Amino acid sequence: MVRGKVTEENGAGLPGVSVLLKGTQRGTTSDAAGDFQLEVPDAASVLVFSYVGYQSQEVVVGNKTTLTVSLLPESKALQEVVVTALGIKKQAKSLGYATATVSPEEMTINRTANFMNALQGKMAGVNITPLGSGPAGTSKIRIRGQSSFGGNNSPLIVVNGVPIDNTNNGARGDVSERGSNRTSDGGDGLSSINPDDIESMTVLKGAAASALYGSRAKDGVIMITTKTRGAGQGVTLSYNTNYTTETPLDYTDYQYEYGQGENGVRPTTAFPATGQWSFGEKFAPGMTQVLFDNVTVPYEPIRNHVTDYYRKGSTFTNTLTLASGGENGGFSLSLSNLDNKTILETSGYNRRTVNLGFTQTVAKKLVVTGNINYSNEYRKNPPNIAEQDYSPVVIYNLANSMPLDLLRQYAEDENGNEVRWSRFTNRTNPFFSLKRFDNIRNDRVFGNLTARYNFTDWLFLQGRIGQDYYSREQDYNLPTGTQRQPAAPAGFVNGQYVQDARNVRELNTDFLLGINKTFGVFGLSVNAGGNQMYRRISRHGVFIQDFYTRDLYTIGNGRQREPSYEFSERRVNSLYASAEVSFRDYLFINGTARNDWFSTLSPANRSILYPSITASFVFSQALASSLPDWISFGKIRAGYAEVGSDTDVSPYANNLFYGIDPQQFPSPNGVGQPLANISGRTVPNADLRPMRVSEKEFGLELKMFNNRVGLDLTYYDKLSSDQILRAQTSDAGGYLNQLINVGQSQNRGLEMLVNLVPVKTQDFNWNLIFNAAYNKTKVLNLGDDVSDNSITVGTGEFTGELRQVVGQPLGQLYGFGYRRDDQGRQIFDAGNGRPLRTATQIPFGSALPLWVGGITNGFEYKGINASFLIDFKLGHKMISGTNFNAWRHGHHKGTLPGREDGFVIGEGVNPNGEVNQTKSGVQAYYETVRSQNIAEQFVYNAGLWQLRQITVGYDFTRFLTSVRFIKGLRVNAVANNVAVLKKWVPNIHPEQFGFPSDNLVGLEATGLPVTRSVGFNVNIKF
Repeated sequence: MVRGKVTEENGAGLPGVSVLLKGTQRGTTSDAAGDFQLEVPDAASVLVFSYVGYQSQEVVVGNKTTLTVSLLPESKALQEVVVTALGIKKQAKSLGYATATVSPEEMTINRTANFMNALQGKMAGVNITPLGSGPAGTSKIRIRGQSSFGGNNSPLIVVNGVPIDNTNNGARGDVSERGSNRTSDGGDGLSSINPDDIESMTVLKGAAASALYGSRAKDGVIMITTKTRGAGQGVTLSYNTNYTTETPLDYTDYQYEYGQGENGVRPTTAFPATGQWSFGEKFAPGMTQVLFDNVTVPYEPIRNHVTDYYRKGSTFTNTLTLASGGENGGFSLSLSNLDNKTILETSGYNRRTVNLGFTQTVAKKLVVTGNINYSNEYRKNPPNIAEQDYSPVVIYNLANSMPLDLLRQYAEDENGNEVRWSRFTNRTNPFFSLKRFDNIRNDRVFGNLTARYNFTDWLFLQGRIGQDYYSREQDYNLPTGTQRQPAAPAGFVNGQYVQDARNVRELNTDFLLGINKTFGVFGLSVNAGGNQMYRRISRHGVFIQDFYTRDLYTIGNGRQREPSYEFSERRVNSLYASAEVSFRDYLFINGTARNDWFSTLSPANRSILYPSITASFVFSQALASSLPDWISFGKIRAGYAEVGSDTDVSPYANNLFYGIDPQQFPSPNGVGQPLANISGRTVPNADLRPMRVSEKEFGLELKMFNNRVGLDLTYYDKLSSDQILRAQTSDAGGYLNQLINVGQSQNRGLEMLVNLVPVKTQDFNWNLIFNAAYNKTKVLNLGDDVSDNSITVGTGEFTGELRQVVGQPLGQLYGFGYRRDDQGRQIFDAGNGRPLRTATQIPFGSALPLWVGGITNGFEYKGINASFLIDFKLGHKMISGTNFNAWRHGHHKGTLPGREDGFVIGEGVNPNGEVNQTKSGVQAYYETVRSQNIAEQFVYNAGLWQLRQITVGYDFTRFLTSVRFIKGLRVNAVANNVAVLKKWVPNIHPEQFGFPSDNLVGLEATGLPVTRSVGFNVNIKF
């Protein structure tokens, strides 16, 4: 048994150093203090000490039983290996493009239910936004801005070299739903992954990095590698548990001077027609109000509607991992369970996963690697968001003296019908809305099997097959008895019920032949292969309207049944190759080419080529003798590539479809005959082709002062062309439009990553990481027949719309504004004194952020580790639907002027240019924004500075050396969404919005409250 300590130059213990018995897989790692122990067979044994960022060292054991080894720093960029496209591992210094890597600890310690949300603010150029739709909702990911006019610009997700499905089931996302008022979030494909199974993650940001994925690479690629074996020799067992509580945060700052009521009068009779309006009388001690059926209660402000309605939530995750490592391979088997109790009554999320990964040398030159992941997910009642009907977010618009206990008590009458509580009968009582159910069950299996034969140490052949399959079943209702629904025919009760089942299968088979050989000062690496992707989607369901028996939501109990069935298949065949030539290991030239053949395109357009070329020059090696000593590493890089999109042209898009009319048409002899009609109003276009993205990028990497200062800068210029838009056609042929390739837009930006080590002593280290990305967009072309050089791509739930305008940044917010004269004075109606609106909608700016980034500070002191993350998004606008409703209902503080007098005289002029002196009723004045659909009042700076995460941990392993069966114990305290440091929009958090589509960005409609989570993470190794 050899014991010892691994230190840095200054003598400080170095944790996590790999200590390996040379020639074997037997080894260990140093603990938090740098200590280690390992059994060796004899005195001739050689131990290899290695650690990322330090020079490896070999030590002969000899007769020593105690060793002290000091590792010297080495430039990390000189020896770092990165997983790139197709799962190919490359030296980081050879890459001619930017990537971002994430350690597993970033996802597993301070974690979120969808692990991607834990990474926001941690990678330059990667904008991650958690949505206000619940913890099991969609994670919105955008890399280098918005690449197209489409609603979904999400990156490709690749696990162990094979793409998996990441369909967005968010509210108004990729999948349409049947039934009324459907705005719940069913999550995305990433939520099926347990972060404890992830070994590494690399983000391929630009076209040059992701070019080998061709038609699927326009938005970048997230490469995930899962565990396939244990570390070191032998069998290990690890247990990780994470528990957090989630507290809903209330950012409302409403007025509480005047209470419930309308036109200055509080409710004083049974069943008052108010409920949501706070245009009543001024609060005074001893006042009362009458609600529901002559219930008299105090007329007093109630300030905590949000926090009293929503409860504290919690997330409890447990993962048990059994792993083995040996000379010929190993395995990793994990079992995990995640239980989430959301902040909304009756809602929750559960995920169970089983993951098995293995690698084995089955013959001298044959290595077989495989992975299979099974997940079972159950989303219970994900809430409707962004509207006030059948949705709990109506809580934001309750009258400010409405008691919640009465709303709960009088939610329904003795027959189970909703009791009227508001003048707007379509505003569902937030407690009655809890009768709505929505059950989503998802069974998913994805994995792959890879066989690699190494003919020599420089030549290999690899074959791989991977599949992603899931079955998603959903049933939901619109409960009987709501005020919102019309009455059912006699003998029935109203309500809706939907059953929906979707099965998705994607099969990828590929092969790869690789050569990696040096010829003196030159190196050559060549890879050539092919892939076949087959995707099949089937969907069937039934919509039920009205029921025979009350509260029995089944198909057989329905009055009206509407079945549906959808089916599609698509295939893409691909051949690709890459070649790298290097000189003296400091100059690298890389080129790739991929050709895709699409089953969805016409034969003339079916074949598309996607090329790339990059270069990397490590000048710190080439010019080592002439550079100052303080430059540890330096590299410049450049790249150009063209990629595409495989979702633009859907299956059968060039075919003409017919539908059979349910009514028969009589023939000349009077016999009824079936009548067919053309489905849709869009002319099929056989010449459609996927959009294309061409991108060039340039970069600089520097490591200085013994790696205590690091800098990574990237400039990119991305052109998205051939975007598919609708062009108007003559309606003489029965069609209204045709899809054509014409749209063009541009993204230009700068990414920066700065690493600093301001303080480094034997007992204390301080590491600072700053990342930021600036992205500027521009619409270049929308076609010749577009009026006003703009198209509307999205409409707000309450007000405003989103347009693409030639010559302007993408995502322009438009809406009606206040009318003003040439001097900028606001104009009011001479008859009623209310604001007048502009004749047409006016621009308010882009909803896309110019700046995104984060600042991470990490500290180490005598085994204690602490870090905190501040992230930011700046330079964009939003139209707030929440504030729009708060204004028109009298909750907003901006509606206080005029209350004392009982009238408002707007400051400005009348249409004749005379000073406005016309009095307007208070409620009518402020409700004008709704009657005239005015958005200007609710345009805000959408920027945010957020203290996102705090983590504090300690490794107790050093105190457990006498406990033989425990190899490691680490405990962390964690907090997420800690505090808003700066925001500009009142009454909400900028991230409360719940729609993931880029065609609705900036059109805020109320989502669930943002939550602050606090808890702990414990990891034990046996």
